[in-house]
Amino acid sequence: MELTENTLWLLKQAFYFSLTTVNEAVKQHGVSTAQIGLLRQLTNEPGLSGAELARRLLITPQGVQLALTALEKRGLVERRQDPQHGRILQAFLTDEGKEVAQAVVSDAIAAHEQVFGVLTPEEHETLRDLLSRVVEKGTGHEVISDHVEL
Repeated sequence: MELTENTLWLLKQAFYFSLTTVNEAVKQHGVSTAQIGLLRQLTNEPGLSGAELARRLLITPQGVQLALTALEKRGLVERRQDPQHGRILQAFLTDEGKEVAQAVVSDAIAAHEQVFGVLTPEEHETLRDLLSRVVEKGTGHEVISDHVEL
């Protein structure tokens, strides 16, 4: 098989291009791509636990804890005990966290348009559907939308 015909190689190249484009777009906010996912999820659903964030973002609980700790130190996130399950900590965006989340998501959306602007809306939807099937089959987890209204 030629390297250019290898789907995994193309996915890796596309991922690298999209990752570097998003990182460049949001670097002024001092937020990593892992932290962007947390900010989006907490914007959509305040009070998620670290374990739930890990499941939704398909990253390790340790990775979520590192990201939450960094965001907490910056004053963007606060964690509180779950009133029903005292050992579970729920994460919430602070007012500053909400402002940063909105700016980061806005810049990330612009980067997304830069990366995927070469596709028609129909092609983009098809690509999303195909990749979602691969992710769901490979992980056993349903892909959860992280759409944020700006």
